[in-house]
Amino acid sequence: MGGYPLVSHVASRTASWARATYAGSVVVGMYSMRRFGSSDDPWFRVGSVDVSTTILVTALGVLSMVVWAIEGESGPIFRNLILISQNSVTGSVLDGQIWRLITWPIPNEPDFWTIVLLFVFFQLGTQVENLMGRKPFAWFLVALTLIPAIMVTLLEVVAGVTGIAAGLRFVELGVLIAFAMQYPKAPFFFGIPAWGITAAIVALEALQIVGLRDDYSLVMFFCLIVTTVVGFRSFGYAESLPQIPKVPLPASITGSVTTSRASRPPRRATRRRGRKNLRIVPPPSPAGDRLAEMEIDALLDQVASDGLDSLTKQQRKRLEDHSKELRRRREQG
Repeated sequence: MGGYPLVSHVASRTASWARATYAGSVVVGMYSMRRFGSSDDPWFRVGSVDVSTTILVTALGVLSMVVWAIEGESGPIFRNLILISQNSVTGSVLDGQIWRLITWPIPNEPDFWTIVLLFVFFQLGTQVENLMGRKPFAWFLVALTLIPAIMVTLLEVVAGVTGIAAGLRFVELGVLIAFAMQYPKAPFFFGIPAWGITAAIVALEALQIVGLRDDYSLVMFFCLIVTTVVGFRSFGYAESLPQIPKVPLPASITGSVTTSRASRPPRRATRRRGRKNLRIVPPPSPAGDRLAEMEIDALLDQVASDGLDSLTKQQRKRLEDHSKELRRRREQG
């Protein structure tokens, strides 16, 4: 694999079959401009900007484009971050460069479709992060990055399958799928529900990969789908899809503050009351605010079925903010 401009090779392998995905993602992004919350728990602040997991990942993507422009298409920084098979001119995971398993989504070549990708990731990632919390969302992104990379590396050892992976495209697709799992009926452009848009994008991506006979990307794609679906359920979301199995995860990863059922004190009778008896109820929402209403509905369903202790710190804060807003409206009314 020597003797070629490395970054251009990566771009030629991905650009043509990524565009259908990105074009669909533009539609997603147009809807996603409406957010249903804001993060109160950033990693750090830069001036007045709260740097969340989503903002940090997006910023790394933008920075990688600047680095590409400065060092050139075969520069040392860019080519040492991508995931690539052994016997290449850059080295690989099998040559001991383990960091590539986690760094491959960072290098993004400057391109119009890259800008679209980063925009969509920022919009959807912000919403999913507000739902999960910054730490659980960060772990979720790590899983989307690490598990497919490990699996494709193992396949290289076992079956000799080779290829290259670089850019945020696959991770962005995983975030889109997670969003659609949580809010399948959220209306996107022309009223198309989230599950419809997502299914179309996933199908187009699969057709492009199969058409290119790219076994390396096909394995990563399949592993990403499985990791997203099972992982998101394992974090305690998408309760409307009980047929999808869960993997037990420690509370330090999921952000859950619940205790085991054996050590949990008996619940009061009020914990088993129906949702109509809960004091926090969603107010009538204006047009364009259906996503916020669905989020509150999901949280109230969770409280009604599993109790307040089943909520994460971020979810409790969301309900508290909603309750304060409801009281404020009543006082003004």
